[in-house]
Amino acid sequence: MILTILRAGFAAILLGFAAMPASAETTAKDLEVFGKTVGFLDPGLSGTVSAAIVYDGTNAASKAEADAIAAAMGSGLTAGGVTLTPVLVDVSAISSIGSHKVAILTGGLSGQHAAIFAAASAAGVLTVSADDSCVRSGNCVMGVKSVPSVQILVNQAAAGKSSIGFKQAFRMMITEI
Repeated sequence: MILTILRAGFAAILLGFAAMPASAETTAKDLEVFGKTVGFLDPGLSGTVSAAIVYDGTNAASKAEADAIAAAMGSGLTAGGVTLTPVLVDVSAISSIGSHKVAILTGGLSGQHAAIFAAASAAGVLTVSADDSCVRSGNCVMGVKSVPSVQILVNQAAAGKSSIGFKQAFRMMITEI
């Protein structure tokens, strides 16, 4: 019961997202897994929450990935009592990150990870990426990959700097660094 089941409508959207070109880093399954992790935040989120999809507007692949993520999320990714609504945020406007609770980083941002994390952590925003180098460098709180198997990596120092906590049940299912 702890793991939340995504609504059938969202699952249908994700199936369409699975056909996304291989150049994008965040997969449909990654989004599905991430959606389930939101229920393990402590304190938890509830209601409708905006999720910044951070991309580099000067990088075509990063922008395409952001558009694909937003399309897959549609009017919102619902997991349990939380609906994450996508909002595209160009890295050039990163100062607006504090108005969101979650930031999903696309590929092509490695040169901006530190600046994004500085803005996000100061505002208590959960940063997540399919790029585990962002997590390993301490510039993202969570990394989610679903291929070849589900892997959730959490950087405890980054979580602490962001004032992000997780329920104990979740901590038993992840890799912490």
